Amino acid sequence: MPASFVKKDEDAETLIITLEDKKSSLEFELFYTIFKDQPVITRSVKVKNMGSETHFLNKISSMQLDFVDQEFEIITLPGAHMNERQLSRSKIDQGIHTYASNRGTSSPQMNPFIALVNHDTNEFNGKAYGFAFVYSGNHKFEVEKDQIEQLRLNVGINNYGFAWKLNKGAEFQTPEVVLTYSDRGLNQMSQTFHHFIKEHIIRSRYKDMERPILVNNWEATYFDFTEEKLLPLVDKAKKLGIEMFVLDDGWFGHRDSDRSSLGDWFNYDKKFPNGLEHLAKYVHGQGMKFGLWFEPEKISLDSELYRHHHDYLMHVPGREPTPSRRQFVLDLGIKEVCDNIYQQIKRVLDTVKIDYIKWDMNRHLTDIYEADLPADQQGEVYHRYVLGLYDLMEKLVSDYPDILFEACSLVVADVLTLEWLITCLRFGRAMILCC
Repeated sequence: MPASFVKKDEDAETLIITLEDKKSSLEFELFYTIFKDQPVITRSVKVKNMGSETHFLNKISSMQLDFVDQEFEIITLPGAHMNERQLSRSKIDQGIHTYASNRGTSSPQMNPFIALVNHDTNEFNGKAYGFAFVYSGNHKFEVEKDQIEQLRLNVGINNYGFAWKLNKGAEFQTPEVVLTYSDRGLNQMSQTFHHFIKEHIIRSRYKDMERPILVNNWEATYFDFTEEKLLPLVDKAKKLGIEMFVLDDGWFGHRDSDRSSLGDWFNYDKKFPNGLEHLAKYVHGQGMKFGLWFEPEKISLDSELYRHHHDYLMHVPGREPTPSRRQFVLDLGIKEVCDNIYQQIKRVLDTVKIDYIKWDMNRHLTDIYEADLPADQQGEVYHRYVLGLYDLMEKLVSDYPDILFEACSLVVADVLTLEWLITCLRFGRAMILCC
């Protein structure tokens, strides 16, 4: 999983508190890391089964924090597609208040972040406690205010549909929570997060570089294009001083609409009879960079991948899987599925000079079931999917560190998780032109 890092050991120090439940023989390690240059603490928990019996984790938080005799308001960041991170601020009344997502991956509907603030806190004055969950799956923030004005905060993986089987000797690591405190309002809290993300989350070589001005063919052509039709767009882009041309959806399989070919990451010969590398060479010959569109987590029923591997599609046996945007979800919790997609993308990247990848993800998870897991491990599907996605991404950015990745409609790319994707959106110019 993604997590904070330091360049030198002396830049941070970690306290590990070990707790043992003697009855169950479970051991809990509570991790507290403080940073030399940032007013930040990170928290996470590791659970180990030290006994001989199997246990099931039905709920496991990454952190718990109690406040006594403080009157707070809560700030959350709900939203929707193209209306992300809307600021919501409300008083915390007595009872349990939950801010969560169970869509399978984090989303614009509920960002994995909250802040606890005093009623008079504004941008530049007042106290603010910020909590950001470094995880791209189902999350849950629970805020409970009791009858004597005490407040308890729990942050962790959403326990909806979650049950992790912990066999003898096995362990489970929770994602990190990043905590910060500001005594000078929301602006100081925001700046702390920005600096921390840049210095201790983002690993990409592009984090301090300016972003190229690009043109994307999507609104100009949608699926109706050939190489011949795209060349005038490239020529016009060069005259305008645009620095990169991005080929969007429709270059692969036999994709002429959104009904087919997701999962078939190979050249569509009808559109590119000379191969995709021919277009890439033309773009580079014009002095521009070349980018390409992918949506690696999805599959179409009309695809070579589905015809050969029905079992790759995430679905409940005996039930019709649920389409959204005429597409279905690949079961990335299965290693063979991730390996197949990785090898397909690798063949493209090894034969075509790609400078930039536009990574799309246009729907959430449904039909939650993993074919290669027994019945007593189906509660692991959500988390295993996210781990598989992380593994796929890690392989790609490690093997192709010179490619710039952009998140497009990517519901898993919240500000603290897929750090290598957000670097193209922060700390530099990011102008995207759609003809």
